[in-house]
Amino acid sequence: MALDTDKPGAPVRRGADIEIIDRGSAGPVLVPSAVRINGVDIPIPSGTKIRVHDISEDEAVTVTLTLFARRIVIAAEGDLT
Repeated sequence: MALDTDKPGAPVRRGADIEIIDRGSAGPVLVPSAVRINGVDIPIPSGTKIRVHDISEDEAVTVTLTLFARRIVIAAEGDLT
């Protein structure tokens, strides 16, 4: 769902597209083995627990998972290079 901010010219913010994929389980239960965020495959550690939090009509869906990070930047937006 897109969320506009009150600031003129501010970008429209959107939630991420999360795909949790079972690439080989033949059983009736899905076993996640891959994750894509906005169409990009993201490596996840083996045994990672993926939690899709409660879904309701009046709240955004949230997902918690552990990923391998290539780079982490913590900075003010104007300081990013």
